[in-house]
Amino acid sequence: MKIKFNWGTGIFIFIALFLLANFFVIYKSLQQKYDLVDKEYYPQGLEYQKQIDRFANANSLTGKITISETADELLIAYPNEFKGKEIKGKVNFFRPSDENADFSDSISYDSTLIQRIPIKKKLTGKYIAKFFWKMDGKEFAHECAVRLN
Repeated sequence: MKIKFNWGTGIFIFIALFLLANFFVIYKSLQQKYDLVDKEYYPQGLEYQKQIDRFANANSLTGKITISETADELLIAYPNEFKGKEIKGKVNFFRPSDENADFSDSISYDSTLIQRIPIKKKLTGKYIAKFFWKMDGKEFAHECAVRLN
C-alpha cells in the first residue's frame, strides 16, 4: 500500500505535530515547581504604609547594613547607630527559586557590630536578606540581595 502525499496528508501531519507539541508543553508546565512568596499576602498589603515607613526609618540612618561572605560564614556589619542600644529583630534570607532553602536568624552582634551566620550547609545562589528590627521605639526594615558562592 502506497500513501500519497497530498494537501490532506500535510494538514493531518501538521495538526498531529501541533497537538504533540501542546501536550509536551502542558506536561512540562505541570512538572514545574512554584512557591508563593508569602501565604498571607493580603494582610501585608493592608499594612503596606507601615512597611514603607519602616524602610524610610532605615534609610534615615547614617550607616548602612552591609553583608560580606567568607568561606564558611556570612558577615553582617551593622551601622554605628546600633552601638549601645537594645535591638530586637530578625533577619530572613529568602531564596526566590526555592522556598525550602530559606533560613532566618535573630539580630545579634558582637562588640564590633558584626554578626556571623554559618553557611556551610546552605545552597549556593541568590538570596534576598530582609532585616526587621525595633530600636528606640521605632520599627525599621532593610532589604538587600546576597549571592552565596
